[in-house]
Amino acid sequence: MRHDFQVISEAEYVPLARHETAKVLADWDMSEEVVSTACLIISELVTNVVQHAAVPSRTAAVSLAVDEQPALVPAVADAHPLKPKPLPAAHDLGGRGLSLVDALLREGHGRAEVLPETATGGKRISIRLPLAPVAA
Repeated sequence: MRHDFQVISEAEYVPLARHETAKVLADWDMSEEVVSTACLIISELVTNVVQHAAVPSRTAAVSLAVDEQPALVPAVADAHPLKPKPLPAAHDLGGRGLSLVDALLREGHGRAEVLPETATGGKRISIRLPLAPVAA
């Protein structure tokens, strides 16, 4: 299963990305926990595009897929070449997004990878969230 869509890199379109993610994953019969986690991750990643990459990247490309493991593989791509890094501490203007994504990935035994997006010169942040229980 795979679903790709784009949203404009403006703050008012972040809820659209979250809504589309929720709709697609519900249609795929994902659990409420997986839907909630994925929506939060997509919201944070698209927000980062809006805040840090909107000038070179007028849109954020979002993809949702399920691989053979099975794992949910959401990703967000933009045309900005700079790789994101979690800030050491949050501040009044933000800085919590990637730390929140990291926490969700640790909790769900997932991982993130930043890959070059050769077509645009930017990057793709690809997430992998296992759908089966992980042995402790």
